[in-house]
Amino acid sequence: MIHIALAFHDNDGNYALHAAATLVSLFRRTASPITAHILHDAGLNDTGRARLAAVAEHFGQGLRLHAVPELPPASAADLPPQFGPGSLYRLHLPALVDEEQVIYLDCDICCTLDIRELWEQAAQGCAPSGEAPLLSCVRNMTDGRAVEKKGLNPAWYFNSGVLVFRPRRLRAVFPDLMAAVLRLLPELPRPLLFPDQDALNVIFRRLPLHWLDERFNYQLHVAGRWLQPPDLLEGKVLHFCGHKPWCEPLFPSALGHLENYRFLRRLLTAPRSPAT
Repeated sequence: MIHIALAFHDNDGNYALHAAATLVSLFRRTASPITAHILHDAGLNDTGRARLAAVAEHFGQGLRLHAVPELPPASAADLPPQFGPGSLYRLHLPALVDEEQVIYLDCDICCTLDIRELWEQAAQGCAPSGEAPLLSCVRNMTDGRAVEKKGLNPAWYFNSGVLVFRPRRLRAVFPDLMAAVLRLLPELPRPLLFPDQDALNVIFRRLPLHWLDERFNYQLHVAGRWLQPPDLLEGKVLHFCGHKPWCEPLFPSALGHLENYRFLRRLLTAPRSPAT
């Protein structure tokens, strides 16, 4: 069984739709059994739940919903305006999902590969030190100067949009990963550009990590990748950092993922057979 997780705050129903489209991209490409874990707050309404359930049911895959506790008001107020509380919800994963390995994905992800490839590479990996890793991750492909200003090494700074967590190992080191990050947030250099990502990089900079191939978090904000057509983006986990595939104007790299939205729309609007 492959375990994947998505986490989001949904105040208007849209993020459940984006999460469902990411699930469509996964399920269409992967024949192996998958359980999708959704980390959510009270904003996930009945419509959002039904959309996610319809996708899982259509593909015969598993779905589990995990309610996260509310973020303390002081911590929520400390986040930059472009980041809602959902940006931190992935940090609850080790406490809520009791598995050896879980692939975490942001909701602006489109998979153009069989996710088992990522699952198996992560399972076989080890840290450069030879120690069992706590996370598998891909280096962040942003301007290294901004990372250096935070006192971090760009060569060891990872992107948090795709992470392979090892919850049981993590809990042995961090009984409460969310609490550890919230304690650290006030100490991080300002401005906070990516709150959870910066905090995770600080926390894990001296802990064993396993580095994944870049194709498992192919960040489309890098070096004009926005302009790459879908046929050049096969075999990757596409991460739409910055511009989202559901926003105008459209750009070539988003065109393939739009088919997942069209598939989702057809699925959600098709007449359903009455229960027998």
